[in-house]
Amino acid sequence: MLITKTKAIGSRTFSLKCDDSLETQGEFLLNLFRDTEEETGFLEDGMKIQVGWSILFVHELDSENAEILAPDYATNPFARTTDDLSATLTVQLAQNHVLKLTGAGGETTLFQDTLISSERALAADRVYLERTEHREEGRSGWYLGPVEGEVAQDELRLYYAFQLFNLRPGVLKVLALPKGYVAVLNGEDIEAVLDPSDRGVWRGDSE
Repeated sequence: MLITKTKAIGSRTFSLKCDDSLETQGEFLLNLFRDTEEETGFLEDGMKIQVGWSILFVHELDSENAEILAPDYATNPFARTTDDLSATLTVQLAQNHVLKLTGAGGETTLFQDTLISSERALAADRVYLERTEHREEGRSGWYLGPVEGEVAQDELRLYYAFQLFNLRPGVLKVLALPKGYVAVLNGEDIEAVLDPSDRGVWRGDSE
């Protein structure tokens, strides 16, 4: 069920919408916007704030009310926004969960960053991801490929991270792992995570 949460921030009331299972994350987000306004000053209409893998927007409804919007990953996140933050918060929660269970330090992959993938990997049962480079100039440094079989050069394609939300959503949960990490997924579930020294650091998914 979609809920609306509100908080007084400065002279306005800010609101956001999210699934009721994400109420805690919604409250955290409102507190973040409050702290940001206290530290940097008035959050103007249209202002962008990066929160993990996403960029959120301030949309002023009138002089007393504002709402928080997110890119619309289901359509075109470069041109359209949505007032339902469930997708943004779900991915962020999953990425935080992976970092906690692996003990890894995070390295952001923005929704608009690119990764290289084999076309077969999008449909394969078991896939692996390897972050070979640090994030730079819109490139995430991630490669996605099938565990089984060789991959020909002409199979490789460049994808935006947000495209995986519809094509292979389970992949998104590991994209905050830093350079040198490898993750293996079976379907949408994480099977293993290796650190840069090839040590297994996945302690099991408790969700």
